[in-house]
Amino acid sequence: MKKIYQLVCLALLLMLTQKSYALACLKDNSQAADAIMINTSIAVPNTLPKDTVLWRSENQSISVTCWQDGTGPSEYVYLYLSPRDRGFTKLGPDLELGIGMGGEDLRCSQLPNCRLQLPIHFNGCSNEYGCKYQAKTSSLNFNFFLSKKSPPSVGKEGSLTVVPTYPAFQLDGIGGINPKPDSNFIMTLAGLSNLRYIACSSTLFISPKTVDFGSIAALSAQADKVIKEVPFSITTLKTCNSAYGLNARLTPVAATAADGYTLVPNNNSSVGISLLKQQGRSAIPFNKEFTLVENSRDQVVVNDFLAQLKWLTSKAILGKFNATATIDVYYK
Repeated sequence: MKKIYQLVCLALLLMLTQKSYALACLKDNSQAADAIMINTSIAVPNTLPKDTVLWRSENQSISVTCWQDGTGPSEYVYLYLSPRDRGFTKLGPDLELGIGMGGEDLRCSQLPNCRLQLPIHFNGCSNEYGCKYQAKTSSLNFNFFLSKKSPPSVGKEGSLTVVPTYPAFQLDGIGGINPKPDSNFIMTLAGLSNLRYIACSSTLFISPKTVDFGSIAALSAQADKVIKEVPFSITTLKTCNSAYGLNARLTPVAATAADGYTLVPNNNSSVGISLLKQQGRSAIPFNKEFTLVENSRDQVVVNDFLAQLKWLTSKAILGKFNATATIDVYYK
């Protein structure tokens, strides 16, 4: 009787193990791992509130091919955040990893079981050797972000985490994380040692807060013709002499920036707005980080800009127009 009990337990274990291995996913149908590198320094003031985004990667787009590689029921593919850190403690008390997908920022604390269901579905596989002939290939579009996990504090200096690399996500099935090597794609984030605490934060002042172009003569419409340039400035103040710089990212609101540099109001597509540095007249991008303040110990820095209004068509659309861009600041 004892032997039969052991055999039954062993059979049950094998059945459960096989089920957990029933899904495979590879990047480009061949790659089981990849990494994104943080290749810039990131300075973090102690006083920043919890959930402040400290760094965000460029938008990523990868091709993944998934299939059921053993007998299994119908199931979806899931993206598991922090797959090798189920207690979410390895990054330490001050740092949290999140992923941006579909225009939404997601953290482990917002996802049941720290996983996100992807729109990749299989109807089941009855072949113990798998159903790779039913493999599906999809694009996965995302970005990573790191946010401050702890509330405001004082006195902390130095690195935010002792972990230089961190497994960010793994693709797998409903059965959970597959420990089988080289079968499920895993993405790693490297360069975490570039994050450090600094003694104080900066305050930004934009003057004027609203750029008013005034009245425009519709009869002068001519594609690519500059209508008017209005100056404005961004002043940054800090209360200590810690050495750090500031990067910024402008995100359109009630407007689009399809070319990356021209803000087009939703309520008037006949005009576009570009932002230029007064010195050198280089264009400022939208939806992409740029250097706002160079690394220094200066406590007051003034940057002068121009808001340039131009025609995008020779046929003007009459009426008012307005567009907004929010500014996110990253300490470097």
